[in-house]
Amino acid sequence: MFTIKKTDFLFWFFMFLLTFLQLSDDFTFVCALLFSIAITLTLRIHVMYVINRLANTYLRIKADVKFIIYALSASILTAVLLSIEGYIIIEMIFSEAAGKINLMLSLFFGMLMITILISGMSYSVELFKQNTEAEKQHEILKNSVLESEINHLRTQLSPHFTFNILNNLQFLIRKDKDEALELLSRYSKILRYYVYESQNKWIKLDDEIAFLKHYFELEKDRSGENLQISCQWNIPENQLMIIPFVLSTFVENAFKHVSSFADKSNSIHLEIFLVNDNQLFLKIENTTDPSLNDTKKEGVGLRYVQKRLDLSYPNNYKLALSSHENTYKVALQLNLNNQ
Repeated sequence: MFTIKKTDFLFWFFMFLLTFLQLSDDFTFVCALLFSIAITLTLRIHVMYVINRLANTYLRIKADVKFIIYALSASILTAVLLSIEGYIIIEMIFSEAAGKINLMLSLFFGMLMITILISGMSYSVELFKQNTEAEKQHEILKNSVLESEINHLRTQLSPHFTFNILNNLQFLIRKDKDEALELLSRYSKILRYYVYESQNKWIKLDDEIAFLKHYFELEKDRSGENLQISCQWNIPENQLMIIPFVLSTFVENAFKHVSSFADKSNSIHLEIFLVNDNQLFLKIENTTDPSLNDTKKEGVGLRYVQKRLDLSYPNNYKLALSSHENTYKVALQLNLNNQ
């Protein structure tokens, strides 16, 4: 607000100086000074209480023709008023009135041109302000819609993740009760992390990686001996932020759809590393059953995570999903932000 007022003051001060310098060539110093003050104040009132109100009224209803007619009429009246003011000032300064009528006619047309010019400038400023405000409101509405959609996706991911954990826990209880109790303690930590962190829009990358490592180890523990699992982590100390559970969804998907041939080598290979201080890469590859590729539906979590990436990282991520014979690959690159 201070900047707008300061700019407005500087503009009208510039108008006063410009008018004063123009009138100084034809009038005395006192006459030019008084006339310049009268012109500046009258034009300021004309803009504030006439042109701006007309613009605010007719710009909103897109009535440009009506605005032009009313603004032109107001400009003519203001030019007449300025001419009268000039005549009165000249009468006060000069005792002789010879040639003043011709001078007033010249002043009228000059004031009319200035008034029309100022009115056009004011109209342009009001039009710019309204367009700027409309764009601002559109951006606010857009961000609100995006935030709502992100929250909606987060609530949809919650039961999906919990459902997978409960299935895993059921498997472990049937396999070995003692081992299940130990792993239940680990799962409780995961669930605690999941319940609290899933409510945040952004979390620390280190926290997400720690969660992912723990989850990966649990999946390794419950997997059969015929499943070869390898993982590489290269995440140096950082202050980066990430949306929660965007990485773990790909790990879930790999363990969910990995092939289960008893007589063949089944594998999952995971690699996560950070380069250039803020570019995160995730690469994960798992074997699949080619006969099921056409019949299996794409996982719900995988569809949602792509939507979350679109909403949270527009133009700041690259995701490649590919399937070749009996392997499925995911390659993700994320440009992350600092805290």
